[in-house]
Amino acid sequence: MDFFRQTDYVMATVGIKIHKHHKKADGTYNVKIRVSHKGEKRYIDTPHFVVDKQLTSKCTLKDAILKQILNKTLDDYRVTISNLGPKLELFNAETLKNHLRDRNESMDFFKFCHDHIEGLKKQGRKGSAGTLNTVLLSLRDYFKDNTVSPLEINEWMLGAYEKHLRAERKLERLNQGKLITRTVKGMGDASVHNHFRDLRILFKAAMKYYNKPQIGEIRIPYCPFDNYKIVDAPGTRKRNLTLEQIKAIRDCKVPNIGAIPSMN
Repeated sequence: MDFFRQTDYVMATVGIKIHKHHKKADGTYNVKIRVSHKGEKRYIDTPHFVVDKQLTSKCTLKDAILKQILNKTLDDYRVTISNLGPKLELFNAETLKNHLRDRNESMDFFKFCHDHIEGLKKQGRKGSAGTLNTVLLSLRDYFKDNTVSPLEINEWMLGAYEKHLRAERKLERLNQGKLITRTVKGMGDASVHNHFRDLRILFKAAMKYYNKPQIGEIRIPYCPFDNYKIVDAPGTRKRNLTLEQIKAIRDCKVPNIGAIPSMN
């Protein structure tokens, strides 16, 4: 038996990296974690900063205490990479960096929505960004909190939220640095339909962001809109003429009111 048989996937590596040319105005350098995979390198910022006396002439870290702290992070990353097994082949350097950095990140639906909306603005989709931002502001009003997990958005919450939207309520908004409070009427069916449609767009985008089914990581297991009936939008009044009206116009006989007198 060959105990040294190589696996059919290439193991990624991680290490400590300090870029000499990234020296800040205060004389410090940010210590980064280098992620190498498939011939490419990406870097994860850490909360640690060092000065020249903590570095060797080759810009490597010589601070023993900080190295001990960072080695624990590196060991944790190596275990995560090892546990991926053959699934590691599904990653490139960029996606692996994101996976290592974000794997223990708590899910913040508000932060996700904000980042998603900012992304739409950068794409020039200001109209879509505006309507989705209205939903985000409304959710902040409803939860009265700075962070909300997407797991808190379920069928029961949606039912209570719809009642909230249909009732008269007070809104507080900053306007040129001044907090303005105003009272708004409850929404009707059309507004509720559009609002929930946009909330569903944001929620499904969050599922796509947080879930990684290719590696078996499902952080948002289901979409509550699959079991929640969004009110139908009221039908718009038809403005097209009927066939009978068109025939009546065609067959209409206009009385002869005489010739228009000459102006000469």
